[in-house]
Amino acid sequence: MGESKQLHDVLLGLAENLALPTRLFVRLVANGDEDVLFTLADRDQLTLPQVRDLVAVGNPSLTGFMVRVGLVPWSEIPKEQPGRLLDAVLGGIAPAAVWRAVATDPDPEARREVAYADDAPADVITFLVRDLDLEVVASAAANPNLPPELLPHLARHPSTVVRQAVAENENASPALLAALLADGGRPAPTRCGACHRREVACADHAPGVRRVRLAAASHPAVPPAGLSAFLDASENTVTTFAARTDLPVSFLNRLATHPCDDVRTVIAANPAVPETLLRTLAADHAPEVRRAIVENPSVPLDLLTTLVANERMPGEPVPRVESATDLELRTLASSRVSQARALVADRTQLPRVLVEQLATDPDIAVAQRIAARSELAPERLAEIAERHGPPVFAAVARHPGCPSALLHWMAAHPAGTRRVLQEIASHPAARSETLLLCLDSEHLDTRRLVAAHPALALPVLESLIDAPDGSLAQAAATNPALPERVMERLITRALRE
Repeated sequence: MGESKQLHDVLLGLAENLALPTRLFVRLVANGDEDVLFTLADRDQLTLPQVRDLVAVGNPSLTGFMVRVGLVPWSEIPKEQPGRLLDAVLGGIAPAAVWRAVATDPDPEARREVAYADDAPADVITFLVRDLDLEVVASAAANPNLPPELLPHLARHPSTVVRQAVAENENASPALLAALLADGGRPAPTRCGACHRREVACADHAPGVRRVRLAAASHPAVPPAGLSAFLDASENTVTTFAARTDLPVSFLNRLATHPCDDVRTVIAANPAVPETLLRTLAADHAPEVRRAIVENPSVPLDLLTTLVANERMPGEPVPRVESATDLELRTLASSRVSQARALVADRTQLPRVLVEQLATDPDIAVAQRIAARSELAPERLAEIAERHGPPVFAAVARHPGCPSALLHWMAAHPAGTRRVLQEIASHPAARSETLLLCLDSEHLDTRRLVAAHPALALPVLESLIDAPDGSLAQAAATNPALPERVMERLITRALRE
């Protein structure tokens, strides 16, 4: 059982291998293992003959997947197989007439999928809003391809389920949304999600009406004035509209004191919030609220600098720094607050003069952010690594131009961490002798990266194919440097078992 599982993992690796020869692709298909077949089907740039080989297996699930992702030309789809026409329309490769045919399928689930499809033709969606199945109608009512002039009629549908779908349609007009927001729409609904399948209606459809109103409140086109009744609603509702930049200042002030931290966090990140309110929120007891101000595109630079000095650094470039002028960037890059300088080092586009300036920064957090930047000259990396030591090794190893000798020096360093070794094992410039140092790691994920590296010495690579750990053997099988003779031997062995 163990050997069989290990061989199965190896075949999965071969199916991912970009260097798999065409003749061995065919033999791997012949193995018939479903996991392997799906992995082969997921390869980039399959040729038409390879697609035909996979379809010829006759696995309905595999064929359905390939049709839905558009791999199989319309003329080659086995249309006699149940469900293939639906797969073809959802894959965007069927003629319009096929959409209409599937829209009349006896199976309501098929019709629901068509009604939900973003690329369904408008005439098909128009047809489906008259369907006898309420869920089909609701899916069609929410579809953006439904002609907008039909939405007012559907907003008067007896069921709150359909009215909610109308409120979720991206083309719903502000006036229509305002009406649904007010009281769920007129006339009053006679059915809701709880009773639409029963002969006897519920005595009260209030929960369904509330869902309609909440859907309207969450729509970006609903007039903000109508949201006043929802400012004290649950956090799930309020957070859907708290990020809107057209909210009245009175709403923003009120939401800034909402008892829920999540609501205040959304407000703190809203670029329409006045500066005075941002400065008030900067004293909020919740750290996530204060960190959200850092992410606000409109935060004043002095407030940003104050906050980052005391809060956890963001993991992505900060919007306000992204939009900073050259003068503002130079000011931040020379700030006495090292976290402010680190924000500059994180910026997506950075003038080379600032890259060079920050490369000499004494702060480790700045060095960690500047070392991986491709604009930094590779010859500066050794200087950074020597100045700051192991804490910057991972960032240095992420630099696309990191020299092979420096990668080896860091891999051999006794203080090298798991993360450092992983970055080194992923670097295209790593030499075989460097990879062997990484292979000694006790961490399996690092060893897997080594096994997949094309610079790994062939004897070592071939030995890993027989590793008792299936995931390590699978990683070795994905290695494009794996000799063709080894690939063939493994496939032949699988076909015999």
